[in-house]
Amino acid sequence: MSTTTDILERFDLFADLSNETLAQIARLTSEEVHPEGTTLFSEDASAEKLYLILNGKVSLEKIVQLGRTGTPRRAVISAVGPGFTVGWSSLVPPYEYTSSGICLEETKILSIPGTKLRALMTEQPEIGSIISQRVASIIRQRMTNATGTLTYFLSIVSHELKRPLAAVENYLQILIGGYAGELSPKQQRLLERSTLRLSDLRNLISDILDFARIQPEQIRADFEWVEPNEIGSEAIEEVRLAASQNNIHLKAVAPTEFKQIVSARRRLKQVISNLLANAVKFSPEGSTVTLSAHDEPDALVIEVLDEGIGIPPEDQEHIFDDFFRASNVAEYGGAGLGLSIAKKIMDAHEGKIEVESPYQSGKDGCKFTITIPRTLRIPGGSTLKAEEHQRQSNQSNPSSAVRRGEQ
Repeated sequence: MSTTTDILERFDLFADLSNETLAQIARLTSEEVHPEGTTLFSEDASAEKLYLILNGKVSLEKIVQLGRTGTPRRAVISAVGPGFTVGWSSLVPPYEYTSSGICLEETKILSIPGTKLRALMTEQPEIGSIISQRVASIIRQRMTNATGTLTYFLSIVSHELKRPLAAVENYLQILIGGYAGELSPKQQRLLERSTLRLSDLRNLISDILDFARIQPEQIRADFEWVEPNEIGSEAIEEVRLAASQNNIHLKAVAPTEFKQIVSARRRLKQVISNLLANAVKFSPEGSTVTLSAHDEPDALVIEVLDEGIGIPPEDQEHIFDDFFRASNVAEYGGAGLGLSIAKKIMDAHEGKIEVESPYQSGKDGCKFTITIPRTLRIPGGSTLKAEEHQRQSNQSNPSSAVRRGEQ
């Protein structure tokens, strides 16, 4: 028994516990030896045991599927060896394993039934408190390390992939512009379609990177006063080529002037551009995509309306989930990240993004509505009303007032 207590003390979870406590835990343990290829536990199965690795190596793997139509693939999260503990889910509700553990070689372990260890923690609250705090600390540190590594990896991959794509896009623009010689109409169309496909790939890379690293505080740090009509115009320009290729008419419905609003300019344009791009992608030739916006006393309201395939009612509650793709878009490309990123951006703005499909009786299509409150503030700045900020801006730059027709 003393040998087992000595072994337990080497693991972070049980380090520095009293000999009496270690002896109680040791009585719960069983030594096991598993050959290479053995599955210790399976993802989503009932978490019955905690495993302490004495010798060998265990691969932690997870099934990854991008949307309901994607192909399920097993991805390796990490490989751990002696001194590591796996099967934490046996101590944390709902007591279901979040990954699978596969022996990469012959592996010796100490297994502890989760129900018995939890019972001991309940019977002796002091021990339970210590172990619970250590579980939380260890898991938090591992999650932080994993997140940091993933973000760094995606940043490097994103940069390395975007650089050659940007070069190819530049060459295509030179060709399309006629600077390398006259093109036939057919060549022009093919090059424009190639440009669109490259743009789709670049946007997909950006979405994956955003998904890994986008944080509310990063978005709020970029808050500034912005002109809504400028952002809307820029977003429309970003999808104009795709709309032209699909013979889709772009329509803007908005007043000539808006109240300025506090927002992260680049991120707000990203949301609008994403909604417009989706509308164009899922709309038939000859249809119309509309960008509409108007001021309300307490908010800016922006709508994107299309005449496309719509979203099935049973899918609408999941449409903003990570990697979710509606059941009627299997033939279209995409990873199911654009709308989830848009939702994160709007959450950081304390706003809303909502979908209505269909939005007109007897017609297909979608209407996405985003609402941005006027209560946001610039970091380190005041909470000036839009009218007061506009007045100060006009005083410091009279020419801008003249351009907007103000005297």
